[in-house]
Amino acid sequence: MNYDAGLPSNVQYEAFCEPRIREIKALDKHLGACEHGQRAFQKLPRNMQRRNVSYNPQRLPRYLREKHKREVGYNIKINKRPSRKYRRRPANLLAEYNRRQKSEIWLETHIWHAKRFQMIRKWGYVLPKTPTFKSYRASIRAATESCLVQ
Repeated sequence: MNYDAGLPSNVQYEAFCEPRIREIKALDKHLGACEHGQRAFQKLPRNMQRRNVSYNPQRLPRYLREKHKREVGYNIKINKRPSRKYRRRPANLLAEYNRRQKSEIWLETHIWHAKRFQMIRKWGYVLPKTPTFKSYRASIRAATESCLVQ
């Protein structure tokens, strides 16, 4: 058997390798550009990735917040609820109490009744309608023997 019959006497490796070099460079460029986790929160370790980052970007570490805001494409402003301490200040409590009774007039005993009765809106007032407790017999007995409101 003669294996040398149709083969050239020299190898032109440059002509063979030139297209392959272009393919290898394109593949290398593509692999280099592909990074895992393009999004800001994906840069974090798995145990720190949080689902509610889209709702509250403050959960991200500080160094990733700006990148996250650019990705989302809008400014997220978190409406922080005033602290309970601030809301429970006497002036704020009074303002809240007055705000709730702007549309209807409350009885002086409104808070006491609201805890114990179904309230209805009638004639511009908020009035107690029916009690919500189950102990009718005990309350009737207390009303006949001594008093109902203690």
